[in-house]
Amino acid sequence: MGANPQAIVVNVANHHAYVTNYYDYTVSVIDTTTNTVVTTIPVGVAPASIAVSPLSDQVYVTNEGDNTVSVIMGQ
Repeated sequence: MGANPQAIVVNVANHHAYVTNYYDYTVSVIDTTTNTVVTTIPVGVAPASIAVSPLSDQVYVTNEGDNTVSVIMGQ
């Protein structure tokens, strides 16, 4: 996991949890069936909040440091 995890969201459809890592500017993707990190995705500066769309595999991350939103698709 990355530095200073801030928020977590779970996508029950694909069995993944997504954790924002504030100081690493990344999101860790965790397989909830094995509790292992499967990938780490770079996002904007200081990711703080996160949400998952119930209609798709899209995850939305708000980045406090650069006032942007990152969209993670198909992870």
